[in-house]
Amino acid sequence: MRRHIAFFDFPAVGHVNPTVGVIEELVRRGHRVTCTVTDHFAPIMKAAGAEPVRYDSVFGDFYQAPLTPEETAGEGLRSLDEATSLVAQVTPFYEANRPDVIVHDFMAWGARFFAATHGIPLIRTYPVLAANEHFSIRERFPVAAPDDPRIVEAAMKLAALLPRFGLPADPMGFLTHIEKLALVFLPREFQYAGETFDERFVFTGPCIAERPYQGTWQPASPDRPVLLVSLGTSARGWPEFFRMAIEAFGDSEWDVLITVGEHTDPAALGPLPANVDVRRYAPQLDVLRHARLFISHGGMNSTMESLDNGVPMVLVPQTNEQRANALRVQELGLGRLLAKEDVTVRSLREAAERLTGDAAVTERVRAMRERIRSADGPAVAADAVEAYLAALA
Repeated sequence: MRRHIAFFDFPAVGHVNPTVGVIEELVRRGHRVTCTVTDHFAPIMKAAGAEPVRYDSVFGDFYQAPLTPEETAGEGLRSLDEATSLVAQVTPFYEANRPDVIVHDFMAWGARFFAATHGIPLIRTYPVLAANEHFSIRERFPVAAPDDPRIVEAAMKLAALLPRFGLPADPMGFLTHIEKLALVFLPREFQYAGETFDERFVFTGPCIAERPYQGTWQPASPDRPVLLVSLGTSARGWPEFFRMAIEAFGDSEWDVLITVGEHTDPAALGPLPANVDVRRYAPQLDVLRHARLFISHGGMNSTMESLDNGVPMVLVPQTNEQRANALRVQELGLGRLLAKEDVTVRSLREAAERLTGDAAVTERVRAMRERIRSADGPAVAADAVEAYLAALA
């Protein structure tokens, strides 16, 4: 039976990308899929076969990571403003085009507000580490102290707002609520306390879709190892890191591709060695198919893409969430965490040498790649959505 499935995404590359493969699979199965998106993501969703429902985000075209502890503590307020703004903008469309179910990013609180006032069932997605009664990244890796004024302000604002949408004035209950079904876009083996997650959580593994809109990439030489260096699409600042990477690997045996994003000017990094290519962006999936090592910020999207291609990682996390990912990579023997304060030309070079020379790491990364590729993530996710809808009938 054809159903209308509405996706409410959080406007960040690492949150949107994992849903594209699932959307393509649902469309292929004949469902109508709509997606709330900013203009930046609308063409991607349209190409996947979904109908974009455009809105203007508090975060602009897409989310960018906070720079300071003060900004980090204020993310709750921004996320709340994003949610109420989203609801106001998309309500007319979805009241005229009522979905059978809403599939929402765990940070897309607006989906929960709209669903509560319209009696629409929800499915949650986690493009990051999931949370249950036994593990929460918010508790294990807190971004700020509970008594931080911005945290307190956000909690009070949320408590006042929830009754407006027919929800209890209980901010902690809202934040810890678990849906009847959650899709987790990583292998259970990667999840902290993975054995404690019950049938409400379907670990699909990465749901990676091709990205033809990014173009293609080929290594300069088939005989030289490829090193990819990136701090992610939401990163801001720290050009010194890229200069250290250039010094560490310039004029070496590596062919080095460095992507710096919007907030570092490639030209400002100075003359480049012949084996180093610096760009704002590159088709990451294409590069990882050829890479031998990935020096990354540790975002979950990049981490899963690296493991899907069997590439070990040196992780330099910028946020608490990325630190959690990096620690898990290190615990599982799939790479190494390098704290920001410990990054030097020498430490980058040494970390790369140790990882690429470690046969045990190579074997563990290969095994994780096989585990990931043994499952068809988009099909697993689509099966779960359809089963959930069938149970509602």
